[in-house]
Amino acid sequence: STPALSVTGNFNVTGDISTSGDIDAGGNISAYSTSDSRLKQNVKLIPDALEKLNEISGVSFDWKEGFSDVHKFGGHDIGVIAQEIEYILPEIVQMNKSHGYRGVKYEKLTPLLIEAVKELSKKVNKLEKQIKQLKDK
Repeated sequence: STPALSVTGNFNVTGDISTSGDIDAGGNISAYSTSDSRLKQNVKLIPDALEKLNEISGVSFDWKEGFSDVHKFGGHDIGVIAQEIEYILPEIVQMNKSHGYRGVKYEKLTPLLIEAVKELSKKVNKLEKQIKQLKDK
C-alpha cells in the first residue's frame, strides 16, 4: 500500500498534480478553467439547447452501499444519469479507467443551461408580444 501524504500547514506545488485516487478536502478548493477566447476556434452556440436539456433528467436517488472503492458518497443525493448525458453531450462524460464507471463533468452543463434559458427567454418574449397585440385589438 502506498503511504499517504500528510501535510500540516501550507503545501505549494509548481507544476501539474495528478492522482488516480480521490481528493478529499476539509476546507475550500479554489479552481478555475481556462476559457480565454484567444485559445478557441470554431466557436458556435450550442444548437437546440432547450431540446437537449429536456432530454436530461434531474433525479434524486440513494447511493448504493458497497462501492467505496469507486466513490465516497453515501445517503440521499441529487444529480443526473451519466448514460443520459453521454447520449446528448458525450464530450462531458468521462469513463473512469480504473473502475469502468461513467462520471459527468457537471460544470460543463452550465453552457447548455445558459443557451436553454436564452431560448426560453426568446419564446417568452414572443408570447408576451403576441398577448399584447391581442389585447390591443
